[in-house]
Amino acid sequence: MDTLLDFIKNNLMTIGGGALGGFLGLLLSYRTIGKILRMVRTSTSEIALLPAGEQVEIVGKADGETILHSPITKTPCVLWQVEVAERRSSGKSSHWVTVYSNTSTAPFDVYDGTGRMRVHPGPHMELLLRNDASQSSSLFSSLDEGTQAALNEIGVNTKGFLNLNKNMRVQERYIEQGDQIYLLGKTSSQLGARVMDANSPLIVSDQGKLRLLGRFSWQVVATVLVGVVVGVALALFFASR
Repeated sequence: MDTLLDFIKNNLMTIGGGALGGFLGLLLSYRTIGKILRMVRTSTSEIALLPAGEQVEIVGKADGETILHSPITKTPCVLWQVEVAERRSSGKSSHWVTVYSNTSTAPFDVYDGTGRMRVHPGPHMELLLRNDASQSSSLFSSLDEGTQAALNEIGVNTKGFLNLNKNMRVQERYIEQGDQIYLLGKTSSQLGARVMDANSPLIVSDQGKLRLLGRFSWQVVATVLVGVVVGVALALFFASR
């Protein structure tokens, strides 16, 4: 016990720096913590029993009146998301810059055997989907011809100086007809039909609740650990001066 007290006294500034850094990391994670609390507090309900204007959790299958085709692989789907990033250099450092990001806007349904819920993609929707197609290119390796043609169609140039390949990363995600979908958000009524409120936070995912909770929890833990490390490093820096 005395040894522990001596250790704390001798390293009080370092421990305080780590604690402060961890607390700041926790504060920075407030949005993610909010998602975790919403998920924990909300249980899965049948669509037919859902009231309007309340936070709900739905698990069902995707269906769409309009079948879309994803921009890169041309896969039939009810919703798609594409992100294209380019690695750029600045002096001795380099970083990824998103040069194109887009999501389809056509509404689609989720049904569970008791009823249907209409989803209108919007700015408050958070898509958490697995990568269905992923490619990358570098100076000596090209994207396949189909992907290059698709990127040219949406206005993304894959060639740089002297027509050399750019260092790029292409990711496409989509929800196909019949895929199992998880929804978390508020409901509303529109012309007598059940819809997810497009003006409230909405999570749409092709992953299960437990996987999402694990993903969000690790995000919080990682942010707190980074805060602790930075706090300890700063405390040691000032202590040594």
